Amino acid sequence: MSRNSKVKRDARKKKEPSRPIRRLGAAMQPHAQLLDDQDASVGGVGWRDGEWLLVLGAQVVARSESAAMALAMLKHVVAVQAGAGHELRLEASPALLNNASREAAALGHTLDEYLAALEQERRERALEASAVTGTAPSTH
Repeated sequence: MSRNSKVKRDARKKKEPSRPIRRLGAAMQPHAQLLDDQDASVGGVGWRDGEWLLVLGAQVVARSESAAMALAMLKHVVAVQAGAGHELRLEASPALLNNASREAAALGHTLDEYLAALEQERRERALEASAVTGTAPSTH
């Protein structure tokens, strides 16, 4: 390959219009936001293609088919940030809250009871993981 062909190829790439990134699947429907003290959104939960997606810092960091689990993840983020001195406010849509409440009721719990049980389960998994790795358990 000659040096000129690379120069020509680079020049051709510059002339081509940029193509937007096409995402596969439906558009995300926002259902919850984490807002800081200036009301800037720092994360949230959205519904797309049959899953609840947890978004933090413009990145999908977790996904679940459970609305209650998505809500529990948001509440955990709020608790972790409060422990670090950063207050966040959680605003959730009625659809997310209703779906999470139905999941809890199907298991014979109120939403608050079910979220507490999910948090306890998360803490137990963290303890088990720390025992395996030999590190201090994270309470957050």
